[in-house]
Amino acid sequence: MTATTPNRARLMLEGVLRAVALLALAVAMYLSIRPAARRDRSGTVMRWSVADVADSSATALTTALVRAVVAASGDSPSRAITVELPAVPAARTRGLLGTMTGADITVHWIDRTQASGLALSATAVAGPSGAVDVRVAGAMAGIMADSGATPMPLVVRDGGGTLDSIPNVQRVGWRLASMSPPLRASVGASVARVAVATPPFARRVMLMAQPGWESKFTAAALEEAGWHVDGSYRVAPRTAVTLGAPARLDTSRYAVVVLLDSMSLDVAALTRFVQQGGGLVLGGDALRIPALAPISPVRATSTRGAVAGALLTATPSRGLEAWELVAKRGAFVVRADASDHGHAEPVLVAHRVEAGRVVASAYRNSWRWRMEGTDDGAAEHRAWWGGVLALAAGVPPAVADSLADAYPGDAAPYADLVARSGRAVRVDRAGVPDAVPARTAFDTVLDRLRSSSGLLFMVIALALLGEWASRRLRGQR
Repeated sequence: MTATTPNRARLMLEGVLRAVALLALAVAMYLSIRPAARRDRSGTVMRWSVADVADSSATALTTALVRAVVAASGDSPSRAITVELPAVPAARTRGLLGTMTGADITVHWIDRTQASGLALSATAVAGPSGAVDVRVAGAMAGIMADSGATPMPLVVRDGGGTLDSIPNVQRVGWRLASMSPPLRASVGASVARVAVATPPFARRVMLMAQPGWESKFTAAALEEAGWHVDGSYRVAPRTAVTLGAPARLDTSRYAVVVLLDSMSLDVAALTRFVQQGGGLVLGGDALRIPALAPISPVRATSTRGAVAGALLTATPSRGLEAWELVAKRGAFVVRADASDHGHAEPVLVAHRVEAGRVVASAYRNSWRWRMEGTDDGAAEHRAWWGGVLALAAGVPPAVADSLADAYPGDAAPYADLVARSGRAVRVDRAGVPDAVPARTAFDTVLDRLRSSSGLLFMVIALALLGEWASRRLRGQR
């Protein structure tokens, strides 16, 4: 075919067809690398009463949410629901709202609860006192700041009623001498709760030793810490001086036996006491009693001298004479002191003997810590012995609400709602949510092109075919 001289209009048409093909190809490439924009079709706002939301079953609200999930199944465009919550939903509803994301549904919720994040913790104090340390924290002071109303007080209640009510603060704490679980803190509609178990605790301890400074001040430290001490001080092979009203060694009466000297004792009765669940503290020369070696967690090798002047330093325990201990297999070194040998020296070692616990304390004359140390020596000596006996008695940790997943759950309902469904959306003065921004015309066109992918292919093919036909008709390749 002989090439002819093209006219100007034909050349312009071919250029336009080529440009259309290249533009359509560029659009197709752009759509392939650009993530699809979510088309959240929120529809109307779902409004519910406080009874519908706060009820444990929340039947009406739950039914509506399930219908929304069913309606979204098989629907390719993304969906969204907007819920106005006048109260914090029950656990069942919060869990359902959290599962909406898995169904490709965006949840927007309007906060009408007047609640806020509130955190509550309660820890049982190790020892016989039965006290509980309570801490409350959260954004409490500004809960009603936006409305200009007077902030509501923080109210703490237990199973027996109101314990305290104070003005709003960001963080506050108490030590409660006693309480009846569960513990509950609230600021207006914000609620947090925690269950604290305070099991029955044997408060009595049997102290068995020879008369001396160590036994005297150990008994004083334990009584100051809240323990009831019964003592038996051996002054002769067949003579003992008693403290309190010592009774037969039994786990129903005594929680711990403290043995400080290598005195004559009923090893069989003491072993039986430990095996049945009692605690035993071996201190001083009691670590060298051969008959107790089967239940002792350590082997005392030789004495370690006291560091001169250390009682008046930040590490007063180094100023005490102590046994060098070798922990047995399976024993746990609870505490170790730094030494001049370049390695730590165990000073508190524990292990289990059937249902009971045996704790070994290396110090031979801990009374010097109290009498010859700093002004804080008495408190530190008391805290040391309190911790040793709490370890031997097996004081249980605080029991708190726990979940199998990472959400706060009913312990902090508002925080649980935010964790599962995100933050609440903002609303304008007319109460209309503005969580979903208005879609532009450009987004709308791209969505239509993405849903009609064959259209771009047809445009590219027809444009290229038209240009090629025009060129061939005039003799060009």
